[in-house]
Amino acid sequence: MSINDFKSNFLGGARPNRFRVQLTFPGAVGSPNVRDEFIVTAAALPSSILGVIPVPYQGRQIPVFGDRTFEDWTITLNNDTTFSHRNVFERWMNLINSHEGNVQGVSDYRNLVSTLDVVQLDRDDRIIKAYKLYNAWPNNVSQIDLGYDQNDTLELFTVTFSYSHWGSPTSVTN
Repeated sequence: MSINDFKSNFLGGARPNRFRVQLTFPGAVGSPNVRDEFIVTAAALPSSILGVIPVPYQGRQIPVFGDRTFEDWTITLNNDTTFSHRNVFERWMNLINSHEGNVQGVSDYRNLVSTLDVVQLDRDDRIIKAYKLYNAWPNNVSQIDLGYDQNDTLELFTVTFSYSHWGSPTSVTN
């Protein structure tokens, strides 16, 4: 294969730093005062896994496909001086299960889950791939590390979400 063969068959690579995340918060939680695209610094396109059921047959294992599962999805955020996003995530988690009383703050599960969007962009900010994560809720808001030696840097924290499934307009779905 020549370089010309490669060039004529390769349509250009998607860039991992060209993305946008849109977080939709349940009404009871409220919204941060800073737009997500300025705060979310890292994310991922979601994965899905098909389980494997090993079926023994005459001394061999025949792999048969099992159920689909979805791994948790994590984003990394800059922390601003108003703690805009962190406060909202803490409030969201507290409504799911309060720190002190160990009770749910909203009776209807549907008011505690949301839809999250992550899109891959090209160099002209056009969407080339989009995903929606359904019935999402934060299961982990990470600690923020502090230290006297942390000069010339911003505070970062991660939020990990559980969700029921994802969809993509460019994927095959049934």
